[in-house]
Amino acid sequence: MDNGSGKIFPRNLTARAAYQVPGNPVVTRLEDVVANCYPGLELDVRNFDRRFFPGLVFEFVARLDNTASYEEPERYGAWLHYVDVLMDPDVQSEAPEVKKLRIDLLLNAGALGAHDDWYLEWVEQKGKRLSMRHHNPDNPDYPLDGLYVWRLLRGLEPGPLTIGLRRRSGDHSEIVLEGWRRNFVDPVTGVISGAYQPGELLQSLCSPWQHDFRDCSCMYWAANHPDVVFQEVGPDDEKLPNGQAADPLLANLRVDWLRSDRARDATAAAENTIAKNRPYQFDHFQINQEWQRLNVVVRDQEIDQVYAPLPDKDKAKPFDTPEELAKELREKLGPMEMALALEYVYARFSLLSPEQADQSGWPTMRDDVAFIRGVLMIIASCEMQHLRWVNELLWILHNAKLISSYAPVLHPAKTLPDGKRGWRNAVLSPLTPDTLTRFIDIERPSGVLDGAYARVIATLRLPIYPKLAIELAERIDSDGIDHYSKFCEVEVALKTYRRANPALPYLRKVEVGTPNEAKDALKVYHDILRLLGNGYTDYARDQLEEGAPFVMAARAKMNELLTVGEALALRGIGIPFW
Repeated sequence: MDNGSGKIFPRNLTARAAYQVPGNPVVTRLEDVVANCYPGLELDVRNFDRRFFPGLVFEFVARLDNTASYEEPERYGAWLHYVDVLMDPDVQSEAPEVKKLRIDLLLNAGALGAHDDWYLEWVEQKGKRLSMRHHNPDNPDYPLDGLYVWRLLRGLEPGPLTIGLRRRSGDHSEIVLEGWRRNFVDPVTGVISGAYQPGELLQSLCSPWQHDFRDCSCMYWAANHPDVVFQEVGPDDEKLPNGQAADPLLANLRVDWLRSDRARDATAAAENTIAKNRPYQFDHFQINQEWQRLNVVVRDQEIDQVYAPLPDKDKAKPFDTPEELAKELREKLGPMEMALALEYVYARFSLLSPEQADQSGWPTMRDDVAFIRGVLMIIASCEMQHLRWVNELLWILHNAKLISSYAPVLHPAKTLPDGKRGWRNAVLSPLTPDTLTRFIDIERPSGVLDGAYARVIATLRLPIYPKLAIELAERIDSDGIDHYSKFCEVEVALKTYRRANPALPYLRKVEVGTPNEAKDALKVYHDILRLLGNGYTDYARDQLEEGAPFVMAARAKMNELLTVGEALALRGIGIPFW
């Protein structure tokens, strides 16, 4: 945006970057875009094929309704819009096949530019010729509708290609060109070809798009239409190291991105249906005039001013060798995930059941404990998923012959980060305020737990590592923000009981039991570890069919563990996981 005029100008440079630009949504990377052609969301993929043949730009002329009759058949098909020899980077090199095509295009540019009725007549690849006409004995030899032509071109493979262009009036002359089917992106970096101009991939989208933003009932605009967002943190609001609001209410309050009253003192949570939010959103006239008041959204949060990215994992120092990386996963991160999962499960057992809460005399307690037990179970399950992914990272490294061996990692850490750049002992304790504070501290974004994967991510971005590995590591890293948010919601829910007498009425009196007292639960727990170990070992050998029954049996045992653990908790006995 030009700060002087307030006008927005198209720029493709960031979209072409070979890396994830801070502040850009993932859909600026072509491989991640949610796109189709009726029209697309972030782009219309038909616009790629306008330049399917280097040096030429076509338009696909189609009926508004492809079931309608052919009223103007000679207009339909792939119409040659113009010749683009000088500005197309794919025809500038001195390679023999490129130089030949460039000369052919320049020699024919005069004839092609002198008339505006040149159309694609046929394409030929690997000895097979596709005609752009409808050959049917019962009908005239009409040109195909532009949409059908596009579908044929869309199916072409990258590689050598010969095309025939024909005038549809005058002398009906034909020009044959030998070239290749354009690669739309660089095969190594994924960067979009420089042949495409700023805004070209978006042309033909909904117009006016502002109305579509307001009234599209799809509700799945991946990045351009965020629906509900977190409001911008004000300059006077206390902030966390990651830039989020320190106040849990503000940090967890989602608002309607299309709200018409954007004053901070008028902020209210977004409702759960389209109809409930409609009266408070921009109307049609207003969005046409004031659409630039809609804030940019970065990481689910509105940004009103210039976005300054926080220090990120890109600056972390990679491990020197794959073995050092494996040691970090095997001895630190995997055990850390498992210890957290067990701490969260133990804390869940310490809470009253909803049925017990009904007897407490607190009208809100049943809903509160049901919510908190659910949160703890979800987050504990996520930590177990992270443990699975840590194991998968290790067997990926092993199968890529980057480390010498793989063995399942299924033991809890003895110490955990305290969220204050120090360490604490792993502790099985009820969900007291102090316990909840520990959970919040360790899950706090840009604190310790998410930062623990910084060096892992930096290492896996190196070219020697399989692509799948970095994707797994980044998924683990990104989950921490949601965990922190959920624990903050738990903190808000428990404020109701802060001054209760007796204290902590939502808790059972549970203490860590002896191995003998909890022998049934420990047997189930060790069965789970054995089954997971067998399953992960088979998975690491690429024996998925053999490993799946072990993993499925382990999941069934996890449900059994919850049942046995709940029964013990009713007797005041906690499972001594360590």
